[in-house]
Amino acid sequence: MFRYLKAAFWAAPEVAPLGRLPVNVIVAAGFAILGFGHPGFWLLGLAVEASYLYAMVSSLRFRKIVDAERMVLDEHAAESQRLGLVGKLSQEARKRLVNLEAKCEKVTTLERDAQVEDFVIEGNREAMRKLQWLFLKVLLAQHNLKTVDSAASDEEIRQQIAKLRNDVNSERLSASLRESMQATLELLDQRLANSERKKQSLAETESDLARIEAMVDLAVDNAGMRGANESISTNIELVSQLMDDSIYGESRRSIAALDRAFEKESL
Repeated sequence: MFRYLKAAFWAAPEVAPLGRLPVNVIVAAGFAILGFGHPGFWLLGLAVEASYLYAMVSSLRFRKIVDAERMVLDEHAAESQRLGLVGKLSQEARKRLVNLEAKCEKVTTLERDAQVEDFVIEGNREAMRKLQWLFLKVLLAQHNLKTVDSAASDEEIRQQIAKLRNDVNSERLSASLRESMQATLELLDQRLANSERKKQSLAETESDLARIEAMVDLAVDNAGMRGANESISTNIELVSQLMDDSIYGESRRSIAALDRAFEKESL
């Protein structure tokens, strides 16, 4: 309700030839000034302002206009945030995303040329927008995994583990030194396990990317065949969706905010 009151108070209709003017603010200021000459103008101004605000806020048409303007602002903010995420990708990953987006546009063009029903076109366009967002998220996950550098290679870690395991069996070691070396061994084992999980996660993200690309390629094929126009499904379970959101690194907050924005738009 507050946003409707605020919008009504600051409403600035087009006044030829002066352009947009905050008429309500000007009128309210006029009554305020006149009130210094006679306090009755303050009461009159308050009554006029209250009647005006009540009429505007009660208008369904006005509320729809305010909601539409807010939606446009939200969309611009979401797109700006999305572009910020795209900018974090490598050149190769951005090229891959651009190629997918071009194929999605091709689907819409082919469906229009084939005179497919409007509701099918709009439904497929929304589905492809969701696929593009999923694709971007997986690219970001993959990018974050690739940029997490290891201080040593797997082979170097294995060599350290082998040497420590050989040394820890020496009878000349004190109990405290053996305990310290055993703790080091456990840490090295964890590092090796983390490296294996990273490799597995990279393989899973690549599989997900290939799956989305295949879905879009199939949509292009179907759109290019008359009579084969089908609704595009986004009801897919990607392996990367099962990963913790920490896989997105510093981008996870922006991704969570955009997820909420997309969910809100789909309601």
